[in-house]
Amino acid sequence: VVQSGLSFKDQLWLRPEIIPGLREITDAIHKEGAAASIQIGHCGNMSHRAFTKCIPVSASTGFNLYSPTIHRGLKESEMIQMAKEFGNAIKLARESGFDCVEVHAGHGYLISQFLSPWTNRRRDEFGGSLANRMRFMNMCLEEVMTQAARYNMAVLVKHNMEDGFKGGIQIPESIEIAQQIE
Repeated sequence: VVQSGLSFKDQLWLRPEIIPGLREITDAIHKEGAAASIQIGHCGNMSHRAFTKCIPVSASTGFNLYSPTIHRGLKESEMIQMAKEFGNAIKLARESGFDCVEVHAGHGYLISQFLSPWTNRRRDEFGGSLANRMRFMNMCLEEVMTQAARYNMAVLVKHNMEDGFKGGIQIPESIEIAQQIE
């Protein structure tokens, strides 16, 4: 949804200057009678400074062994702006000709980093309980759904059932997250 979320060199993010190229793709898809969908997300602490031109962000400050990179926790004002960027991505996706968006809220990307107790070590209203850890996701999805309704777009949300390691999201929490998404 923004440059700060890039994890590799040729990864795209929705912005006005790429709309014409995306429009060529969606026009070709529509010409064949199909609908077009695009995934939106932010890689969070999986982002790479070389491509983002900034320190990667996450739910909490720390070090990501998988990237590997140091990252910082988002401030609440930045979370509000990031949620708006998710909504703005819907508008840009529609202008690009997409019929649907899939919000990436799983597999260790930014929204997932807020949901997981492993990566979310916050001590404010965005950390601790699952209800608190879902706040950022709810902010993002509220912006997405408002814009999706405005532009008549379908929305899918990608979320993993388990983080795959002790201390991460487990199936009982994932069921609650899925119910909240629904």
